[in-house]
Amino acid sequence: MVNDQPNDLYLFQQELGGGYIKIGNQILYKGQEVKGASVSSFSYLKDGYAKDAWKVYFRGNILKDASASSFQVLTDGYTKDSWKVYFRGEPMPEASASSFQILGDHYTKDSWKVFYRGQVIPSASASSFKLLGNGYSKDSWKVYFRGELLQEASASSFQILGDHYTKDSWKVFYRGQVIKEASASSFVLVGDGYYKDSWKVFYGGQVIKDASASTFTSVGDGYYRDSWKVFYRGQVIPDASASTFKVLGDGYSRDSWKAFYFGKEIAEANASSFENLGQGYAKDRWNSYYKGQKNGQQGGTAVKVLGGGYAKDNWEVFYKNEKLKGATASSFDYIADGYANDRWEVYYQGIKITDATASSFTVLGGGYAKDRWEVFYRGQKVEDAAASSFEYLEKGYAKDRWNKYYRGEKIE
Repeated sequence: MVNDQPNDLYLFQQELGGGYIKIGNQILYKGQEVKGASVSSFSYLKDGYAKDAWKVYFRGNILKDASASSFQVLTDGYTKDSWKVYFRGEPMPEASASSFQILGDHYTKDSWKVFYRGQVIPSASASSFKLLGNGYSKDSWKVYFRGELLQEASASSFQILGDHYTKDSWKVFYRGQVIKEASASSFVLVGDGYYKDSWKVFYGGQVIKDASASTFTSVGDGYYRDSWKVFYRGQVIPDASASTFKVLGDGYSRDSWKAFYFGKEIAEANASSFENLGQGYAKDRWNSYYKGQKNGQQGGTAVKVLGGGYAKDNWEVFYKNEKLKGATASSFDYIADGYANDRWEVYYQGIKITDATASSFTVLGGGYAKDRWEVFYRGQKVEDAAASSFEYLEKGYAKDRWNKYYRGEKIE
């Protein structure tokens, strides 16, 4: 005979946190017994650590020689008691618990030594050590990057520039590596991750080949140019004309011959008539575009952006570059909250809502909408909701005469 009654022990199961569970007179960590643990005094701390009245545990194992009465969890994986410091469950024998402090960015120190991720930084001066940010630090004599000595850096003149660039009086660094081609004395920020000195332009720590530092400048929207070339995110835009280049907004740009979207040429676009419509849409004399892709079969001059990702021309309706089959352009309009309709149908984010009545459809807010008979949440029917008395409250909550709802689900 099969006993289908639950084991009595599991009726008293208590989740302690961090993978620790108390079941009857046992403590388990991820299904394995924590041997010798005192059930009555056991408590979970955080980050995998727990303790009872006598012992400290890390991920289910005893932390040898740790003092439970003085043990405390710090941050960044560090813990300590009155005598010892630990990093991710391993003792740090060279650290002094009484003067140990967290600096941030994975750096710590005591009165005599500096540490990075639990390891001593040899020869670092604790008394003069300070953080600079982005993984950099220094003392009175040396500079460090992520705990490693930056061999060629001068501490007295070292400074953070931004975008992972740093420099001293003689050298420029990117993510802890010397940029040999850069001149520190003239190295400055241009913008959007670009830097330059008197002779070269840099992006992502690399020299931009053939860029002219003296004429390099921003034209907006992440685009840059010099007297001969146009650049986007550190790359030359092939065949773009610097002298006639114009930024249109939302990633679109053009010169006298071509149109571009975030630095990529838009095939077949007519540059002379190309314009940005907003919300990802653009048009020229013959076509319309969404995020750089052609979408219209009709003349682009007729395209109108409606909002919410919707657009239309005289014959077709689009949602983010996809045609809405069966939609009537002449009566189609965007309502709000992702909802749109024409004379006969209702749509949510480009999908037809089969049970919705266009003539009585109303958007309520927070993803809710209704018609004369039905209620909808993000385009899906809310079952058994009374449309006549349904109203949106706030923060996902709504109600009708008989029930309350949260994110389209009835609250029992």
